[in-house]
Amino acid sequence: MLRHTLLCLCGLLLLLSGCSTVTPHPTTLSTTVVPANTPALETLSSSVTLSFRTAEKHMSGRGVMLYRRPDQLRLVLLSPFGTTLMEVLINGQELILSYPGNGVAYSGLVSQLPRAAGQQPWRLLQWVLSHEPPPGAPEQGSITHTNGFGSEETVTLERGLVVEKSLKQGERVRYRNYRQLQGVWVATELLMEGADGERITVTLEDPEINEDLGEQAFVPRLAGLKLLPLTELKVP
Repeated sequence: MLRHTLLCLCGLLLLLSGCSTVTPHPTTLSTTVVPANTPALETLSSSVTLSFRTAEKHMSGRGVMLYRRPDQLRLVLLSPFGTTLMEVLINGQELILSYPGNGVAYSGLVSQLPRAAGQQPWRLLQWVLSHEPPPGAPEQGSITHTNGFGSEETVTLERGLVVEKSLKQGERVRYRNYRQLQGVWVATELLMEGADGERITVTLEDPEINEDLGEQAFVPRLAGLKLLPLTELKVP
């Protein structure tokens, strides 16, 4: 299922490759203190590069990511020839994985993903993308609290920005290369470490934020596909 995880993460990234944008310049945090009342990230779209590494495999890919706060996510993976290899859609706890080349899609809850190596980071994508400072967080230092997903996490901040989060089970994500877009601070490099030792790096190349993505952005495309329960997804 490591391959499935890589495809999921690469996928969302390719839907937005047609968006025009101006690439912002990184801002050095060493000279910046972020005000507590900065605007919130509501939507995000970006072309991305992705690297997925385990003890046995190392894979990389390119794509596009769509995100709408609080819990909508879309991933699409394209082949070098422009065809869709895989599409992933998350609405809250509902998950759809589609493989157009195989004529099949799987639908169910995120919690129903097979408990196999490589799946845990995929379960945590929504947690990873949410990186606003928790209530009562210091500008500098760490705080442990129960997050909106009901899990106890430790959050580390530097100059008012979250630079790392971790869970008791061993999962961790680090946020790097912050940029300020329309007054919102966005981490353009996400480094995830799963409890099973997986390492995933996602780099946002041309992020656009707080644009109207439209309702169709999170509607599954299932025409011509055989729809199966997510529990039938097999580990290759």
